[in-house]
Amino acid sequence: MKKLLALVAIFAMVLSLVACGGNTSTSNAGTDTSNNSNNQQDDQGTESFKVGFVCPEATNEGWQVTAAAIEDTAKDLDIEISKLYLDPSDYEGSFALAVDTFIQQKVDAIIYGGADESYAASVHKAQDEGIKCVEIDNPTNAGNLWHIAVDSYAAAAVAGEWMAEELESGVVLVINGDMARTNAQQRHDGFVDTIKKSRNDIEIHEIYANWDSTTALSGVEDAITRYGDKIVGAFSAWDGGALSAVSALEVAGLTENVVVCGFDGTPTSMTYVREGKLQAVVGQPLYELGKVGMQTVHTVLTGGTAEEETLLDCSIVTADNVEEFIKSAGLEKFVN
Repeated sequence: MKKLLALVAIFAMVLSLVACGGNTSTSNAGTDTSNNSNNQQDDQGTESFKVGFVCPEATNEGWQVTAAAIEDTAKDLDIEISKLYLDPSDYEGSFALAVDTFIQQKVDAIIYGGADESYAASVHKAQDEGIKCVEIDNPTNAGNLWHIAVDSYAAAAVAGEWMAEELESGVVLVINGDMARTNAQQRHDGFVDTIKKSRNDIEIHEIYANWDSTTALSGVEDAITRYGDKIVGAFSAWDGGALSAVSALEVAGLTENVVVCGFDGTPTSMTYVREGKLQAVVGQPLYELGKVGMQTVHTVLTGGTAEEETLLDCSIVTADNVEEFIKSAGLEKFVN
């Protein structure tokens, strides 16, 4: 019964975003992309494509930006797209239901984000139907697909280098995401490995928050009770955790002496950097991730050749370059 209710709910969230039709080309290059037979021809004889988009979260700011880029690019390319959101209480199950829905809709490709290896069976099911799969951010390692992401380890290492130069000796809080996921592991390891190499006077205090801002807030409050003004820094694997740290530190009156760095580059975190509440953010190219993802979908559907893995660059965003980053990252329409 639960599975039936979930299926009904996920069908209710399907949004048809762009009119079918278009003017995509039909290059025969790239033999691995020429066996998809789901696409149709419009009245002018040109191919039109249908793409399913699985968005991991409806309220996550970062995914809102990436989703907007996917939708904007699909419109530019005259690709019809349908979007489904995952159920936060059952990511794996709702992803499987989304794939089943898109198979029934006979889509040509599926683009999705926030996955992990537990999604691989559903990805293989789609591939068996001739559906091309493009993933953004965390990998499924399912094979025979295209992956668009950032190098989370390298990006977090840059944050570690930056904070190592900024910090006094003391305790640094590391606020972790879901450590079962590759990106959370890489962000943790990149930061911790780097700062430990250069600073032996820093004590690391781990907070396991599972991407949950409320859990992060509680963890930071507990750390404040334990360490007080010995805390000199906080690094969070995602911006929500960093904003929670700022809130807890403000209540405790410790913001003046603590350097806080997030990871994402969401609109709200950019505002916090502008206002001086957040000292730094590892800025992901959130809009570019979605744009490149949908461009890759178009490439493989039209018979072109695309790199199996595309890694985009991140940068440290501070008060000195926040305005430049907002413009270069395509965030102007998202930041007030």
